[in-house]
Order: sequence, then structure tokens, then C-alpha cells
Amino acid sequence: MPATPRRIRNVPPDRVSSWKWEECQQTGDECVTSISAGLTRRGCLARLYPNGYCAAPCDRCNTSLCNRHVYPTDRLRCYQCSGSDCIDVASRPQYLLPCPVYREDDRCYTNVVHLSNTQRGCEHTNLPTTCPHVCLKCNYNGCNAEKTVTESRCLQCTHNRLAPNPDCLRDQDPQAEQPKCSLSNSTVTHCVNKVMYGHRENCFSYLNSQTEVLQRGCSTSMGFYPTGDLTECHGEFCNANCQDIVCAACNSTANPACRSGRNLPTEKCAAGTTACYSCEQDTFLRRGCADADFAPSALGENCQLCRDADSCNRYSVRSCYRCNAQDQDADCAAMNLPTAMTTSNCSSPTELCVSTVVSRLDGIYTVRGCEGQVPECSANDPYCVRCNGSLCNDAPTLWRQTQLGSAVSTDQQLPHSWWSLLQYWWSRKLR
Repeated sequence: MPATPRRIRNVPPDRVSSWKWEECQQTGDECVTSISAGLTRRGCLARLYPNGYCAAPCDRCNTSLCNRHVYPTDRLRCYQCSGSDCIDVASRPQYLLPCPVYREDDRCYTNVVHLSNTQRGCEHTNLPTTCPHVCLKCNYNGCNAEKTVTESRCLQCTHNRLAPNPDCLRDQDPQAEQPKCSLSNSTVTHCVNKVMYGHRENCFSYLNSQTEVLQRGCSTSMGFYPTGDLTECHGEFCNANCQDIVCAACNSTANPACRSGRNLPTEKCAAGTTACYSCEQDTFLRRGCADADFAPSALGENCQLCRDADSCNRYSVRSCYRCNAQDQDADCAAMNLPTAMTTSNCSSPTELCVSTVVSRLDGIYTVRGCEGQVPECSANDPYCVRCNGSLCNDAPTLWRQTQLGSAVSTDQQLPHSWWSLLQYWWSRKLR
């Protein structure tokens, strides 16, 4: 019975599904895998070497398709690819292949062409001519798997005098409990540095105190800054440090102009200070840096903090008359003695003072205060009077408070209350 012909593969190794094969024609022929000048040859011995001599390195075997394995077994395997898919090969095992050209001293290489193109391969197979200068080389299986383009994020924002952006200066949330003041990418946008392997990109913060310009961003898009202070850092959102603040510093006893807020002296606060204060107690007013040593007085001092700009505490403290005629404050409507009326410091120096007439089933009465303290004074309230200035809500409401529960019967009293309210409304309309 004639021997079964050998079947031989004749294409690069490790591509089993696409290899060609041949039927050996001679009885007793063998399959061979040989290497000559780095090139691998596979086939029937009688066809490749008619004289029967296969010089080393050569592997001979005598079963069908026995020469299908990688030869030699220690042949270097490298990632071999190019283009954008080659930037990150961690999830692309199909690119890890034996080197087509065999050399015992072969090495894998990685060539970073630019941000959207990477080449990988074997040194003695397809090494680019520019590779000796910019290539990464290594000598073990799969060693050229480095991700060649990485990303790092930085905060990106701009603050200047004409377009203020307080969130770019420092954290605007006074309730945030942080060991160190830092900005958040939830309130400030961010940019992305794309970094080629072997390179390093930074985040930057630029401050020009003369022009009041602050910029944060990525070094890949950084402009040229001939003046001012430029700082760079390396790391995710590393340019999130808050800018130290400059505050107006004075007190009304030593400087009567401290209350008006005009031409106030300033001081640069200690490092880490991110807010200014204005505190008032009776007729005494003080301003300064809300640093680690700052604390309101225990004797009823009312303080306002700000952090949206340097010298943000220079504005006059906003105070409004505060009363509620429903609480038996008889002078709340007429305002005959404003100096004896209770005052209240508002939460903001720009908050409005208000007064309004409230009508309830239990009576009609006047309410005054800061806008945030009088929820009855809404946009739909026709009786609400708003004014901009401290203690400006002193205009009398020009009508008489009347409540149910007095000695007069309800039937007699309600019509008079509504008549008073109507008279008040017409007095407003005729002004």
C-alpha cells in the first residue's frame, strides 16, 4: 500500500486558517521548516531540497501538516500594526504575532508617529528609517504593548474685569467642607491634554494682577504670557488651587469712611484665605480677611462673607427695617419713629429692602425687612414695595391695622379693614 502523501504549509506561521498546503509527490518524503537569511520556508523536502540536505536551522517531520507550528519555538512575538487602532493594543490580541523575519537578536519596536498614528512591529522586519531616533525597543514577547497616547484633564476657565467668573477664582460654596480650598469640575469646565508616549503635558494657571486676568487650562493650548505669574503642574485637575484673596480692611471707629465703602484700604490675606468679611454690631462696622483667626463676636455681631472677587467686602453693608405689625409692632405701618425700629443686616450687600401689606383671615398688617426675609413680598404681590439702599424701606403704608378678635364684632370690622386696604392701594396708584 503506498504511503500517504505529506501535506505541507507554505505561508507565514501562526495563520492556520489561511495557510496553503501541498501534497508531497514522493513516497517517504518529509515535511520541513527551514530558515535561510531570516526567511522561513515550509514545504516538502524533495521539492525544497532535491538533494535531501536541509541546512540548519531546519526542522524535519514525517506526519501530515506537522510543519505548521512556530519555528523555532522561541521566535519573538511582537505586536504588529499601524494607524489609530495601534495606539492602544491592550484589547487587541490579534496583533500579537511571530516576527516574519527570524533573527536571534530581534527586538520589538513602537514608533509614535503622531497623536493619531502609531506603528508597531519587529526590528528586522519593517523598522522605519526614522525609528532609531524616536522608537521604543524591547526584546521579549509582547513587550511593545505600551499605550502611546494618554489623556490628562485640567480645569479650563477665564476671569477678567469685564467678564468676571467667580467660580474660576475660588470655590464659591461656603458650606463645602474641604481640607484645602479647591475648584471643582462640576462648576468649571475642563480641557483634555493628549500626550504622546515619552512626552509630558501640564495644567497651568496664569494670573496678571495688574490686568485682573486669571486663566486656567491645558499646556497643549497655552498661549504666550510675557508678563504676570504662570504656574504649571502635572496631574489630573492639578490646577484647581484657589486664588488667595485681597480684602478691604478697616473699622468704622478709626475710619468713618469704612461704612460708605469708598476708597478703602486693602490687605493681601494670608495664604489659604478665600473669603472677606463685613461685620456690623449696632453702629460699629469692621471689614477684613476671613482667615483662620476670624470669628464673629459673641455679642450679636452680624457678618457677611464674600469670595467672588478681590475687595468684594468694600460695598456698604445692606441693612433694612424689620418689623411685623401682626406681632403687635404698632409703628410698623406708620413708621413714626424709624430710629426706634428694629433693623436687620441682609445676606448680601445688593439685596433689596421691602415692605408689603399682608391680608389674612385674621387681619391685615404690614411687614418689612430684607427681601429674603419677607416671603410674602413675591412677584405677584401688588402691595410689595422694593427699594435699593440701606434702611430705605421706611415709607409708611398710610392705613390703619385692624385685626379680628378686638372688641368690635367681625361683621363691623372686616369691611373697614378692606376699605383701608382699598384706600392704600389707590394711594399707591395715584403716586
